[in-house]
Amino acid sequence: IIQAVYRPCLFLDIKVLRGRNVTLGTYTDWVDTPDPYVKLYIKTASNGRKRTKVKNNTANPVWEETFQFYLDPNVKNILEITLMESDTVGDDLVDTKSFDLSALKIDETYKKTFVFKETSEVDVEMKVKTCSAPADMRYSLDLCDEETDFRQKRKRVVFETMKKLLGERGPKELGEVPSIAILGSGGGFRAMVSLSGVFCALKEMGVLDCAMYTAGLSGAAWYLSTLYSHPDWPNTHPSKIRQDLRKNLTDNWMWLLLTPSWMYSHMNIILDKRSRGQPVSFTDFFGYLVGETILKDRQHVPKLSEQRHAVKDAAAPMPLYTCLHVKKNKVAQDFCEWLEFSPYEVGMTKYGTFMKTEHFGSKFFCGKLVTPYPEPPLFYLQGVWGSAFTIMLQRILHEGQSPTDTIKNMSNSGDLRHELHMDISNDPVSEDEESDEEMDIDAVDEKEMGDEYSHNENHSFLMSIAESFVEKIYFLKTRSGRAGLVHNFLRGLQMMSAPVPSAAEQVTDTAYQLAAKAKRIYLVDSGLLFNSPYPPLLRPERDVDIFLSFDFSAREKDNEISFHELYLAEQWARANNLKFPPINAKEQLETDGIKEYYVFTDPADPTCPVVVHFPLVNKTFKEQSEPGVPRTTAEEREFANFSVFEDPDAYYSTFNFHYPTKPFDRLSALTEFNTLLGEQAIKGVIADCVKKRREAKPRNG
Repeated sequence: IIQAVYRPCLFLDIKVLRGRNVTLGTYTDWVDTPDPYVKLYIKTASNGRKRTKVKNNTANPVWEETFQFYLDPNVKNILEITLMESDTVGDDLVDTKSFDLSALKIDETYKKTFVFKETSEVDVEMKVKTCSAPADMRYSLDLCDEETDFRQKRKRVVFETMKKLLGERGPKELGEVPSIAILGSGGGFRAMVSLSGVFCALKEMGVLDCAMYTAGLSGAAWYLSTLYSHPDWPNTHPSKIRQDLRKNLTDNWMWLLLTPSWMYSHMNIILDKRSRGQPVSFTDFFGYLVGETILKDRQHVPKLSEQRHAVKDAAAPMPLYTCLHVKKNKVAQDFCEWLEFSPYEVGMTKYGTFMKTEHFGSKFFCGKLVTPYPEPPLFYLQGVWGSAFTIMLQRILHEGQSPTDTIKNMSNSGDLRHELHMDISNDPVSEDEESDEEMDIDAVDEKEMGDEYSHNENHSFLMSIAESFVEKIYFLKTRSGRAGLVHNFLRGLQMMSAPVPSAAEQVTDTAYQLAAKAKRIYLVDSGLLFNSPYPPLLRPERDVDIFLSFDFSAREKDNEISFHELYLAEQWARANNLKFPPINAKEQLETDGIKEYYVFTDPADPTCPVVVHFPLVNKTFKEQSEPGVPRTTAEEREFANFSVFEDPDAYYSTFNFHYPTKPFDRLSALTEFNTLLGEQAIKGVIADCVKKRREAKPRNG
């Protein structure tokens, strides 16, 4: 395990006082009196670029401006000070000088005059201080206080619910209450629609009210974030949220791209974010498209931290979301770090480092919050969690394909993983590259966009829109724009190998040292590694006994079930010394054939968690309208007789983001039925876990 810890940093004040005899040469000064300003740059600082205001028409400017920098005392810090002359055509460089900041002594004011081109002078004062230990990050694998408090409250709620659900087989005391987690896989809108049916069934069964956690990635994360951001949740039935989704998905979000006014307004939002010094990518754009489709009925733009209202009284399971931090020169199977999101914290278990959810995307240095930014909207996080689909978006925008053609041409999910990795690996932009914090970004001109279209009638409409702003934003030219990009909150931390209670992923010395040096990090869809969010729930601190696993992953044929994602989760758990039941899927398939759910246990280890796994199967649903109730009419049989993965209309394709009413109702009803079909099996597993806990020594909750 690599434990990141706080490392003391230095706080540098630089006061630019005044200038004297600023000149570009006698002839130039005769034509135009100088308009000087000063730029400061410290490459190793977290906020390394600063500049003074322009002083017009003076060779002897007075600035009296103070700037702050945070420095790592363990590296060589060099100040570059540049004297510039502002000009309407293009600013002119007078000269640049360098200064080794190691010459400064703690708490002593240092005065220096920099001389440029022998005659121009600038006076500065510098003072360096030691920063006090910050409380902006948490360094521990323990759960945060808020989650610990939630678990205690939730266990009492579940205790009462579980006694009613199981009767005589229910728990007799708190220590006998097993911890249940509900997992949803990726799979685009197919996963989101499917999970809407699952949650309706779990609520009807009473099992949802017995769960401690629910987790999702990609499409499942879109559903969970929609559910938990609803102002009435958890005081309303999931069927209400399903109805909202049903209404919202009748429109195809991709056709929003054909609305210049929509693109104009949202590109300006993204440009404004960039002008504040935050990295931007296609993920920002994609997030707005997805979010404003599935959440378009909301009165305001929700934030993840606002989901605390849904769990503050422990009336619902704690939601967890995931993505991956990857590096451009390594495949995800060789290097990746799971990032987990909750309403309270965001962090990496590998490094035992967490920040408050509202600080995600802000700039940290040596564990200190040096540049706070507004909490990102939930739309942005939805874009990060499902960033694999930005490949489709960029093909529409950048390559001029129509939405319909793009869906037809997209490959399967395995190729999607490979393509996203190749995009990051081939990106010419370095993770260590400094963001352009001082660049002034021109707003996108709506009229210019309209004119661009009117003069290119023979050109792709989408391309004409894209070309109107493609030159303004660098990320539109890079393939890594398909990954999310944020400031590296690990930057400047000290990495220490230390024994801790929880096992963690193994990394090389080089990998974890670089993790603390990179200025920005790539964030991608967790499905790039495997398509189910087991890692955050396998943490021993969360003590999960039962995994209710719902897999909506793509496959070629309906009658060929793949347990590939479950095998990958098992391998990950084994590699990290975490308990996971052996996945004897082949034996169960040979014995029982294709069915709606499978139960995996470890008979040799009663403390090993149990997995109840639900693949996406249309079998019994074709014959029964409810479990045990045969379909009787031709209309009922026609409604249920459909293929998911071999549908000729591709309604359930991973890349379809448009669900007419009937396909939505079919898919949601199918997963609701399949979940209800497993009701007795789920209750039996819960009762068995209660019994095992009763027979074992008490465990802490």
